[in-house]
Amino acid sequence: MPRSVEQIVDDLNDKLRLSGNPVITMRWPDFYKLSDMQRFKEPRPEQIKKRAKSEYGLIVEYGDAVVLVAHDRNFSPA
Repeated sequence: MPRSVEQIVDDLNDKLRLSGNPVITMRWPDFYKLSDMQRFKEPRPEQIKKRAKSEYGLIVEYGDAVVLVAHDRNFSPA
């Protein structure tokens, strides 16, 4: 059974925090394993993004090859 949005977001935050980096990428197979999902369809992606932003100030984006998780702050000023 798929994990809840709250559990997924908590785990994404923990992975980012433990990495020591301001941004991480996860391959889709790793993301599916983390979330115990086999299919990823609406409205779940948007729910994860909203929860990550409101709870931890994280940006979650979905690419073709990876899922990106980053802190929503200027961690590399130019």
